Amino acid sequence: MRRRRRKVLSVVAVALGIAVATAVGTMALDVGDRVNLELRSFGANISVTPAADGLAVAVGGVDYRPAGSGAFLNEADLVNLQKIFWRHNIVAFAPSLYVPVTLRGAATVLVGSWFEKDIQVDKSEVFRTGLKELHPAWRVEGEWPSDAESSRPAQCLVGRRLAKRLGLAPGQTFSVNVAAVSSSQGTSASTSRPAEASAMVVSGILDTGGPEDDQVIAPLAVIQNATGLDGKIRRVEVSALTKPEDDFARSDLTKMSSAEFDRWYCTPYVRAIANQIQQAIPGAEATPVYQVAETEGRILDRVGILLWVLAAAALITAALAVASMMLATVLERRAEIGLFKSLGATDGRVAAVFLLEACGIGLAGGVLGYVAGTLLARRLAVEVFGLPASVHWVFFPAALALALVITLVGSALPLGRDLKLSPAMVLRNE
Repeated sequence: MRRRRRKVLSVVAVALGIAVATAVGTMALDVGDRVNLELRSFGANISVTPAADGLAVAVGGVDYRPAGSGAFLNEADLVNLQKIFWRHNIVAFAPSLYVPVTLRGAATVLVGSWFEKDIQVDKSEVFRTGLKELHPAWRVEGEWPSDAESSRPAQCLVGRRLAKRLGLAPGQTFSVNVAAVSSSQGTSASTSRPAEASAMVVSGILDTGGPEDDQVIAPLAVIQNATGLDGKIRRVEVSALTKPEDDFARSDLTKMSSAEFDRWYCTPYVRAIANQIQQAIPGAEATPVYQVAETEGRILDRVGILLWVLAAAALITAALAVASMMLATVLERRAEIGLFKSLGATDGRVAAVFLLEACGIGLAGGVLGYVAGTLLARRLAVEVFGLPASVHWVFFPAALALALVITLVGSALPLGRDLKLSPAMVLRNE
């Protein structure tokens, strides 16, 4: 109970180190998915297309083939995306049907998709998806269109660059000619019917910085009805929470054992989720968008490394602070050490006196550090992500163990040096 100021400083040093380590661990364990969710604003990381599709005529990532050419997927099969093993990792998805059109003399693409769609997975579960969920970073001047087929004229989004060229603004109405086709069960066989003029109203101007700025996006059902491709889609964009790929993730599936394949299948790699999507949707080919997936992986890896470096630096600093405090304590109590040893006490018994004191400091610092670190993690999570981090009691014993290691290591170095001194020399000097 003596030398309280020095012991309080030691407890504070240990508590600060443990607080940082606890906060980093909580952020890494609980907020990792939230960081991944923020990165999901980059867009889809899996693209699903018909496996039997022919060579696409794509410019800027958009298929410019006539509406009836190529193969198609069935819109009704998309509910299967919420029935795969990693269904809870799928953040959002949206189908697309592209139709090249001429609007006021300008060649462009009319894209049919979902804006905000509720999918009935089963009797008790409804999954909300669509472009609003898939691309939260998209900026819309005006309002998002409604998916309701009853709205006449149909609402749509017009890309920023296209709207500027054509002089369109929210609230204006325009006509577009869409050629209707009849397709034979998603095969390439199709026949065109005369183009019909469809009226659409601009509900908002879309600004993405990508090819969508030169397109018109309308409800999927409207485009399907106009082209005669009811229930057909050309492509599906999927946004999924994934684990950064490592060497095992890139292994050849044909050379894996059954145990290795089970491990790969049950890990949320982007290829594993794409493989399950491909199995769930008949006639589909799911391909990871590696530019997005690899960028996210690098960001998560570097953020993780930075967090753990900060934690290690905090723990080392705490150990050095404890060592300096214990060094001062040992120097003050040299006479006590010499007296103990002259009366026959072994080095182990003398060390136990100081190390038990260090354990008390470590336990007190560990408890305070865990509480402070948990509160710090919750505060940081609210400030950065808008939601508090969870309390992970699994870190409590780890925090106590780390605190004990810090204090014992910090105490062992100065104590070991003074235990080597001769009792006669110490007592003579005193």
